[in-house]
Amino acid sequence: MPQPLRALSDELDAGNTQPDFLEFDVPDTTTPMPMESMFPVQDSNHLTLLRDWPHAVLALEMGREPRLLFWNSQAEHLLGYEALDLVGNPLGLTLLCPDQDYRTRKLSELQQLGAGGVDLEWTLTCRDGQKLRLAWSLLPMLQTQGVSRVFWLVGVDVSRRALTEQALRGRDRLLRSLFRHLPDMVYLKDGRGAWLMANPAALAVVGLTEAQAIGHTNLELADRGSPMAAALRLSALNEEATWQTGRASHLQEVGDDAQGMPRSFDVVRVPSFARDGGRLHMLVIRRDITEQRTAATKLELAGRVLDQGSDGIVICDADRQVMMVNQAFSDISGFAADEMVGRPYKLLADGQHDDAFLASIWSAVHEHGRWSGEVWGRRKTGEVYPQWLILSALRHRASGELTHYVAAVSDLSSRKAAEEKIAFLSTRDVVTGLPNRTQVAMRAEVALDRARVEGDGVALLVVDIDNFKTLNDSLGHAAGDYLLREIGQRLQHFGGAQSVVGRLSGDEFLLMQAGIKTTTDAAHLASAMMEAVAQPVTVDDLPVNVSLSVGVALFPSDGDRFDTLFGRADAAMYAAKRGGRAAYQFATASMNDAALERLQLEAALRAAIEQEALRLEYQPLIELSSGRMVGVEALCRWDDPERGSIPPGVFIPLAEDSGLIQSLGRWVLRESTRQLKVWHDAGHTELLMAVNLSARQFQHGAVLTQVEEALVASGINPARLELELTESVLLHDGEAVMSTLRQLKALGVKLSIDDFGTGYSSFAYLRRFKFDKIKIDQSFVRDLIDDPEDAAIVRGIISLAISLGLAVLAEGVETDAIAQRLKTLKCTYAQGYHFARPLRPEALASRFLSEAG
Repeated sequence: MPQPLRALSDELDAGNTQPDFLEFDVPDTTTPMPMESMFPVQDSNHLTLLRDWPHAVLALEMGREPRLLFWNSQAEHLLGYEALDLVGNPLGLTLLCPDQDYRTRKLSELQQLGAGGVDLEWTLTCRDGQKLRLAWSLLPMLQTQGVSRVFWLVGVDVSRRALTEQALRGRDRLLRSLFRHLPDMVYLKDGRGAWLMANPAALAVVGLTEAQAIGHTNLELADRGSPMAAALRLSALNEEATWQTGRASHLQEVGDDAQGMPRSFDVVRVPSFARDGGRLHMLVIRRDITEQRTAATKLELAGRVLDQGSDGIVICDADRQVMMVNQAFSDISGFAADEMVGRPYKLLADGQHDDAFLASIWSAVHEHGRWSGEVWGRRKTGEVYPQWLILSALRHRASGELTHYVAAVSDLSSRKAAEEKIAFLSTRDVVTGLPNRTQVAMRAEVALDRARVEGDGVALLVVDIDNFKTLNDSLGHAAGDYLLREIGQRLQHFGGAQSVVGRLSGDEFLLMQAGIKTTTDAAHLASAMMEAVAQPVTVDDLPVNVSLSVGVALFPSDGDRFDTLFGRADAAMYAAKRGGRAAYQFATASMNDAALERLQLEAALRAAIEQEALRLEYQPLIELSSGRMVGVEALCRWDDPERGSIPPGVFIPLAEDSGLIQSLGRWVLRESTRQLKVWHDAGHTELLMAVNLSARQFQHGAVLTQVEEALVASGINPARLELELTESVLLHDGEAVMSTLRQLKALGVKLSIDDFGTGYSSFAYLRRFKFDKIKIDQSFVRDLIDDPEDAAIVRGIISLAISLGLAVLAEGVETDAIAQRLKTLKCTYAQGYHFARPLRPEALASRFLSEAG
């Protein structure tokens, strides 16, 4: 009998792929040992031990018909067959291994096993049909010899390991296939740099076979006289540097290939280390970038050639998106490359060519492959410039598919400038650069034609420099030319872009200005021009006083042709010189008198405003339902010491035309609010002050500031100030006016529309803005009783105001009958001579405020 079993291993050693097997103290087995002698029937302990063994155990008798003699509990558990199903059953082995060829092969392998206990892996079929792979080990000390031999086997389930190994083998085959077919050169080296693997691409470059390369380092291969010896030594140095850094590297290297041709490589090296820091492997991936480098060099060279050209080049893709521009294009257009690339290319300047012309260009390019011609381009600064454009379409040589567009741009500005200079010299005065007499006449006729169509007025001024001959003779011709240029520039600056300015001859200039309809306008123009131009000029550090004599002719009153107007203005200029110089003269005496009177009146009005010589009168505003005065309207009056009382219908338009309305309006607001504060302090806090605003005040944007100043200075309640706007205010720059009105409303003042019904935009503005009151124009009120149409208009306005929640005031009420009729129509307020004329503050206080008190 053998000795008892020493030990059983419950688990496999994780570091070994082979299982640990049972160890026995085995006697000499050279003599056959029948099974009965090993496990006598009376000693069943050993069989019980094997039956309960944690691993599958079986005994297989190898005879003519192999059969199972033993099948333990773990084998039953793993494969699902009980011992009764298999032991002694001639078909038991067939149940476990149905494939006869596979069964025969495995039995043959079992027969060939020696007593050393070598493993035999055998895939068996479970009772439920699943496959289970077990690694079987012989128990040599239990084997019997003789006519029939019995094999005792211990099995371990290795199905999972088998699947893993199968997956690894599949992955290994895949990786090897990829490794062999990668276009890049791939090397795997060990820790000392010897080649472990190299794909065909790598071997082809170095000109070695796998047998010649594997197992050798780069330096060893270089010492053997490889054509790539220098490149191999450089690679060895870079590999060592990569080992030293301990991380992947990415470099570009240059060296000769096996044929001695220079090549460029992009090289990635990835090292791996053991846990103790020892070098394990290095993966080297080398990509041949020679062709890319060559192409990049050619492309760079082509780019440099393009940048050296004087013509701008733009290359676009098939969708007309800019791919590149050269430096010349950036110099011409002002657009840098990064401002153009990736954006649509604008072939032509916006607004300079119509869509049909642009479409014809692209049509010609697509049909003929090319178009050339002169077009307008636009620089980054917004400047439009002439250019010669050549636009070409590039197509794929094989397929004919359109791939790119190329635009070549030549700046024609210099050539055009030369052409314009020639034209300039033929049409311009050489000394001043202004249009000469011929060009002035042409431009003047064009301006007169436009004025004729538009019904506009034009003033033609002939300007002569007083005593120019004396200045020219005393200071020299160079100084005289300088003086002429200075005067010409001043005239041009004064006239602006819309005027016609030129030099006629000698010291004589011409200025033609449109928009001049009255003698007053012409007088202002001449006076302002003389003030702007006739300033001292410094010539050779010497200040020279300049005076002008000016002749003025007006279109159409003095003539409708240039020659006629010029002749009369020229005659008027000589008359001005004869009159003492430094003056202007109209073509007729009546014009001179009217213009002079207007200027004198303007000067007097300016003085009156500055000296606060104006005064205010106040007309009561009456509530019709009660008959009491609820407010007053401030009305400006002017009593000139020499001219007497001047009507508002004269001096108010004069103030608007001359720009004095700003200072006049400021004074009226300040004085009226000051007077209202006096009445409020006297106990009449319910009184309202109505003040008219001019459209010119809104145009200059001064209204808001003036109202704020008046409210702050007086300290009155803003709700007691009512600002009256005529419909003409609403017609000018509507959005700006509406913005100002909203800001005025925010201050708390009230707003009313004066002379309602005389314009055409009132209803539109009533929808857009919440006014407080409507004032019916006196032209409708005056004939309210006698004229059915006026009566209908008044009824409509009152009805509209009531429906909108607005108060309504009727102006020009002169009879009690009209007042009663308005009261019947539910008109809220009224003013007019029936109630009171405009009164001075003291008269109004004694008549109305004393009664109220």
